[in-house]
Amino acid sequence: MASNDVQSQISALRAEIAALQKDLGERGSEAYETIRDRAGNAVEAARPAVRSATKYVRNEGAAVAQAAREHPAALSTVVLTAGLAGVVIGYLLGSLESEPPRRQQRWF
Repeated sequence: MASNDVQSQISALRAEIAALQKDLGERGSEAYETIRDRAGNAVEAARPAVRSATKYVRNEGAAVAQAAREHPAALSTVVLTAGLAGVVIGYLLGSLESEPPRRQQRWF
C-alpha cells in the first residue's frame, strides 16, 4: 500500500515537472520572439542614421584625400607630428606606470 502511494506521488511529480517544462518552453519562446522583434525595430530605426553617417564619413574621407593630394608636404608634417605626439604620450604613460626602483635595506 505504501509502495502504491509513493508510485502515485512520483507520477504526480513527473506530470508536474512535464507541465513546468512545457510552460518554461512557451515562455522562453515568447521572450525570444519579443526580443527579436525589438531588435529588428531598433535596427530599422537606426538604418537611416547609419546611412547618413556613412555618407558623411565617405565625403569627409574624400575631402581629406583631395587635400592630401594637393598638399603632400602638409600631409607629411601632420603625420610626423602625430607620430611624435604618440611617442611622447606613450613614453609619459609608460613612465607613470612603472614603479621607481626600490632600495634594498638591510637591518643588520
